[in-house]
Amino acid sequence: MKDICCGIDLGTTNSVIARLQGGIPHAIDIEEGQAIVPSVVSFDPENGQVYFGAQALNRFVAFPSHTVKSVKRLIGKEQPITVGDATYLPEEISAMLLKHLAAEASRVLGQPVRRVVITVPAYFDDAQRRATIRAGELAGLEVMRIINEPTAAAFVYESPAVSGEGTEELILVYDLGGGTFDVSVVQLRGDIKEVLASCGDTALGGDDFDERLKEHFLELLQQRCDRDLSEDFPLQVRLKDIAERTKIALSVQPFVAINEVAVTVIDGEPVNLAVEVGRGEFEEMTEDLVEQTRRKVMEAMDEAKVVAEDIDRIVLVGGSTRLPAVQDMLAELFEQPMEHSVDPDLCVALGAAVQAGIITGEPLRQILIDVSAHSLGTRTIDEVDPETGDADYFSTIIRRNTRIPVTRSEVYYTMQPDQKRVEVEVFQGESPSCRDNTLVDSFRFDLRPAPIHSPITMEFSYDLQGIVHVTVSQKGYGNTKTVAVDLKKAKAAAKQAEAGASGEPELADKPVNYLSQKARQLLQESRLAATSLHELKALACAYEAAVVNGEDEDRVDELEDQLVALMDALEEERDNLG
Repeated sequence: MKDICCGIDLGTTNSVIARLQGGIPHAIDIEEGQAIVPSVVSFDPENGQVYFGAQALNRFVAFPSHTVKSVKRLIGKEQPITVGDATYLPEEISAMLLKHLAAEASRVLGQPVRRVVITVPAYFDDAQRRATIRAGELAGLEVMRIINEPTAAAFVYESPAVSGEGTEELILVYDLGGGTFDVSVVQLRGDIKEVLASCGDTALGGDDFDERLKEHFLELLQQRCDRDLSEDFPLQVRLKDIAERTKIALSVQPFVAINEVAVTVIDGEPVNLAVEVGRGEFEEMTEDLVEQTRRKVMEAMDEAKVVAEDIDRIVLVGGSTRLPAVQDMLAELFEQPMEHSVDPDLCVALGAAVQAGIITGEPLRQILIDVSAHSLGTRTIDEVDPETGDADYFSTIIRRNTRIPVTRSEVYYTMQPDQKRVEVEVFQGESPSCRDNTLVDSFRFDLRPAPIHSPITMEFSYDLQGIVHVTVSQKGYGNTKTVAVDLKKAKAAAKQAEAGASGEPELADKPVNYLSQKARQLLQESRLAATSLHELKALACAYEAAVVNGEDEDRVDELEDQLVALMDALEEERDNLG
């Protein structure tokens, strides 16, 4: 049986193994249906067993001296790692993790995995790269190639337009992982992918954002208990886990309520953690961390001798790029679109799988992913239109090119004491001004009496069918309203309104099925009479609108029969004309 060549993202915090199948890269679910495996190894000295991934991470609190995390930060250094009574080099621990990934992938696929492509940060020096190759060899694997992580990400996001001769594109890869950060400017020229500049910080990652929240929780507990808890190791580990979960939740919610029971025990009594954290509060705690990454972005562009306007696309890699503060910072620096349609936790491994497929000669296909075609948001009064005097600021909730399904929420505030209602308007578009975007729906949300500047949360949930569920909540009052917005119907209605204004029916952006495709082909037939073509276009528009809007089946069947009969008659007329 033929060996499979896989791509491996050997990360500081998590690792992923992926393969190319049918020309498209897929991450392999090797751990309880999950592709993301914690980069943790734990040893049991009593029975000699070695644990990996989530199992190893779960042992960290109880057996910290026998568990190894973040070994990637040490690879390439002659710095032994002490585990119980034994010592290991960093590449030896990495080899164990690589062997585990390959073995589990072989088990899932039912085929041996012996050849791999492994990714490394672009700023890794020669010693770190050689140590990574050595780790693969110690794992019994044939390391076909070591490639830079930003290059791997570029493989996934490379557009078909860049694959030909003479085409060129500049991509900025912003990679904020769990333990490290790096940013690279990558030039794509046909099949050549060159890293022009790369800057990074091996001591900056998502863990540092977690640490700020953990310290916040620890300070609250110390104030409540009136004692120093900094030496309570189990508490530190528990708070770090709570902090990570809170950070993730704050990426999609404006507030998170934490209610954790018995996080520690003092004088025989359990101590609970009950606190609410707001996204704004968290962003204040971590503002300097985001600023550090911004400075590295500017440094990378300076080294590559490019300016923001030269960059064609921004590629987001690493789970921490989901943080709204990170995306807001990049949006201020660049007008170019941010690419985050591929899961940032899987992006590098998928790119490594593409490289593996290229090496082994497998055919490649374009990766098709559902994303939001336009930014979605609402009108707020942050700014007032100087011409009309009306509030006109477009507050984005879901950004363009976000992978769907997706849920995002933001918090807004009332402007008057005992404000009676808010008018919720849902817009789509890219302009900061609502009047330049498209209004897709609006509704009224009645409020209960509350002080001025009371928070109102607005949540958008966008599904694969083009439905956005807009949920508005008056925080602390149990007052909620949800409205479903069908973007496809809204778009069709807008086109119909536009057609009504012009007196000319308009076809959909693309054929909805083979019948409408056939009608479009006939509309290009110049030998047919203008009146016949006008009748065909009107009927085709009515049929497409009925299909797109999900009208009654009888109505769709009726229009379909009329359209088929008309096209048959026109084809006969065309054939008679010779």
